Amino acid sequence: MPTETAHCRIAPGRRHVLRALAIATVVPAVLARAQSLAPTPSQPEGPFYPKVFPADRDSDLTQIAGHKSRASGTPLYFTGRVLVRDSRPLANATLELWQCDVHGRYHHAGDEGVPRDDNFQGYGIATTDADGHYSFKTIRPVAYSGRPPHLHVRVRAAKRDALTTQVYIAGDSVAGDIVLSGSPGGVLERLTMTLARTSGHEPDALAGSFDFVLR
Repeated sequence: MPTETAHCRIAPGRRHVLRALAIATVVPAVLARAQSLAPTPSQPEGPFYPKVFPADRDSDLTQIAGHKSRASGTPLYFTGRVLVRDSRPLANATLELWQCDVHGRYHHAGDEGVPRDDNFQGYGIATTDADGHYSFKTIRPVAYSGRPPHLHVRVRAAKRDALTTQVYIAGDSVAGDIVLSGSPGGVLERLTMTLARTSGHEPDALAGSFDFVLR
């Protein structure tokens, strides 16, 4: 007499069909998850990328080697990660950060106007760790003629397209901005970070986190 187990056996041909159906169901879901992150929108480099790089170009833009005083302005700890579209972190990616000082002056692009803060580095470089994390110390960006506060960032990683973009601050007015006015809808929201007070030993310092997604 056939046993209950025997009645439950699946014929080899049917087994192959079921396996194929399972693969057909799972693979699209996996591919969808792999494409779940949209690449960070690019923005123009602008005219203020350094023409001459400073001798001190580490990730702390508030302190220049050999200077006793730190940069003026509100300290900002700017951190985050560099990822690819499937959420994997990118180690050893290089990030360049450049911005104006508290007076709206870019120090390495031929802007010799005054006043200027000669204790501000103006440009720095950071490298991501094994988990894709990067970290800068800089100042909260300020507005200048025609532009809202923003940070310029370029991200490079092996075998990836380089990304040049700008990061804006939540709550700052961008009305009439000459760059964002020509950008597609939704770009500002994807390039905005929120700042908060830090809980460390610098009572006035701010912190903001932003993740960059490369193609």
